[in-house]
Amino acid sequence: MASFEFLAVIVSILGLTASITYYASVLRNQSKTRQTQLFMQTYQKVATPELQTLTAEVLEWEWTDFEDFKEKYFINTKKRGEWASSMLLFDGLGVLLKEGYIDPEILFKLEQSGTRGGVLIWYKFKPIIEEIRRREDNPDLMKHAEYFVDEMIRLRKEHGLPSKWSPEKSWWVKDR
Repeated sequence: MASFEFLAVIVSILGLTASITYYASVLRNQSKTRQTQLFMQTYQKVATPELQTLTAEVLEWEWTDFEDFKEKYFINTKKRGEWASSMLLFDGLGVLLKEGYIDPEILFKLEQSGTRGGVLIWYKFKPIIEEIRRREDNPDLMKHAEYFVDEMIRLRKEHGLPSKWSPEKSWWVKDR
């Protein structure tokens, strides 16, 4: 009788172990599926001709100082919206990276193989963002876009690549 009870306990434990293992596997697969869906939604946004055109146009902007930038692009609500759209996308990607929703290696592969738009935009507008941060006493302005770029640079170093991307060396940026 004792051996039958012992066998019943062992079968119960094995069943529970199998259930826990199966449930953990399902959760892991669901998490991977959600990450993939989030990535694809983000990629579909980045890959639109409209955003690619907008990024290229914004990278062609020229100004002499902050006041010139403000006069040419910031007072003009259409231009300010174009600038904000290009910056906020990378700010959002920085949030997703920081919170662990997207694997940094995946975005690095895209940034590396693509036009490097996020990094180029950051370098181009960093002085403007720093000035807005100073003038508005808002040190957190675009901090997630900066995080995105810092992660891309960190990964470049890890992959043995030069640590900087240079807007001046991007053949598709006008007059560079």
